[in-house]
Amino acid sequence: MIPTLKTKRLILRPMLEADFESYCDYGMDPEVMKFIRPVGSKKEVKEAFTGFQKDWDGTEGQWMALAVELIDTGELIGDIGFRYSNKAHEQIELGYKFNTNFHGKGYGSEAMDAFVIHIDKYWEFHKVVAYCDPRNTASFKLMERYGMVKEGHFTEHYKMGDEWQDEFAYGVLKRDLRLYG
Repeated sequence: MIPTLKTKRLILRPMLEADFESYCDYGMDPEVMKFIRPVGSKKEVKEAFTGFQKDWDGTEGQWMALAVELIDTGELIGDIGFRYSNKAHEQIELGYKFNTNFHGKGYGSEAMDAFVIHIDKYWEFHKVVAYCDPRNTASFKLMERYGMVKEGHFTEHYKMGDEWQDEFAYGVLKRDLRLYG
C-alpha cells in the first residue's frame, strides 16, 4: 500500500498519470539526473515513470515512490522512494530527486523526515542504505542527517553513459536511525 503523508509544506502521495509532464521537468533535466542515470528519451522516462505507479507490495527491488507536491500550489517538485534492496537481510534503500528550482529550500529534508518516520513505523528492516556519487554533496548530507555513515567508497563502480563513476555507500542500523518530526 502506498501512503499519503502530509508535512507543513508538502503532500507526499502516490504518483499519478497526470504528473508525467511535471515529472519530465526534473526527470529529464541533466542537472538533476547527472548523478542518477543518463537522461533518456521521453519514451524511456515514461517507462520508468510507469513503474512508480504500480501497486507496491514490498517485493524486493521494486521502488515505492511518492510524489512530493507543494501544498500551496499543488506543484510536483520531486519524488522520494524506498525499496527492499535485500529482503533476507532486511535492508531498505532510500532514493530521492527534486526539481532544481526547489533545491536549497529544505524540501528534501522535510519530505524525507516524514518518509523515514513512516518507514520506521510500518516496515520491517534492520538497516537503511543509500548510494550516491561522491560529487553529490547535497545527497550525502541528507543521508548523514538520519545518522547514516559512509561505509564504502567504490572506485569506478558503475558506468554512466561512457564514463565510469565512483559511488559512496551509506548505511545506518535501525537502532541508530535519527528521526525528525
